[in-house]
Amino acid sequence: MRALSRWLGLAPGERADPSVGRTAEAIVANLRALGLFVEAKRYGPKFVEIVASTSPKLDTTPGGAEASGVALLLAGKYDPPTLVFEEINSLKPGLGSAMVGAALQGLTAQECPFRKIRVDDASSLGPDGLSFWRRVAAAHAWLEWEITRHDGARARPGKEGA
Repeated sequence: MRALSRWLGLAPGERADPSVGRTAEAIVANLRALGLFVEAKRYGPKFVEIVASTSPKLDTTPGGAEASGVALLLAGKYDPPTLVFEEINSLKPGLGSAMVGAALQGLTAQECPFRKIRVDDASSLGPDGLSFWRRVAAAHAWLEWEITRHDGARARPGKEGA
């Protein structure tokens, strides 16, 4: 049992938060349904990192030319519990939207504690003057959004930023 606790990233006596685990399982299943390679790692009782990619190397590098992918953090210890989009890259039109949709669909269970989304937006502005993430937030207004604008390297004009 001690080895299992260490493998899960838990200190002695700590228990994994079941609502975080169920949410992670739902997101992993949704991403696998897109045909992606997926890995989830637990860091303590309330943190899970999920990485999904078209590559078995689990590449999610934004702007990368090798693979499409997404890296997420379920931060159950944040107040409020937050889903953080760490990285996203899409080489195929619509796959970025599908990956984001798969992650957000995993939050729809009634007992899911995650209602806040945090993202650093590096996407281009569309013809409507909104970025990819602003459009996603508008379509999922039932969630609380924290969108910061990344002023470094931006996605290429005319391409979907995620």
